Amino acid sequence: MAKLISSDGSAVPTLDFYDSVAADYESAYGHSAGLLKFLQKSLSLFKPASKILDVGCGTGAPVATTLAREGHKITGIDITPSMIELSRAAVPDGDFEVADMLVYEPKEQLDAVFNVLSLFALSRQELEIMTQKWAKWVVADGFLCIVALAAESCHPAQEFYNADGLSAEGIEFQFMGNTVQLTLMTKEGWRVVLERAGFDILHTEEHLFVPSPEAKSQNEMQYFIIAKRNQHHI
Repeated sequence: MAKLISSDGSAVPTLDFYDSVAADYESAYGHSAGLLKFLQKSLSLFKPASKILDVGCGTGAPVATTLAREGHKITGIDITPSMIELSRAAVPDGDFEVADMLVYEPKEQLDAVFNVLSLFALSRQELEIMTQKWAKWVVADGFLCIVALAAESCHPAQEFYNADGLSAEGIEFQFMGNTVQLTLMTKEGWRVVLERAGFDILHTEEHLFVPSPEAKSQNEMQYFIIAKRNQHHI
């Protein structure tokens, strides 16, 4: 589970934190060239008017806005009410609601699901639960598009890795003026858990994102994954 620690060493409730940074998040993180490239790569795979869920949609930009502009039907969820308000303003034709991804269930199966920099608050067990939920949500031959940080790109010491080497816990990261302790999958870990859930990875790439100084965040080597739901997994 991600743990937020303020500058005075006290714990920060996750929901309160994201609510407090909602207005600043888009200006800090909405201009990632790697993410914009990834969106164009993903769009090239989708059929017209695809039903797409943006999990942890944040402010709606640039993911939901870009997808909606291309004529896709967008649903979005986020745990933060202020983020949902911003998403509704950014994509008036979208369907956005406050929801926890771990308990949310869509009304129908989807052609694609995006989880973009929205998995940091999850434990290893919860990440694996999400892979099973994605498998139920996405139609056969549909797509799963993930942006995360790979554990090895943060260079944790060996003792931070789990026994199977597929994830690491307690990795400290500076984010929006706070220290965040993260659980991150390795690249191999993502391959293993997605294949178990019935996804075939089609494409991966990495891009270094350098936030503005005002963001008070450290550089991120972002890891991009496009996976396809196979037809044979039960």
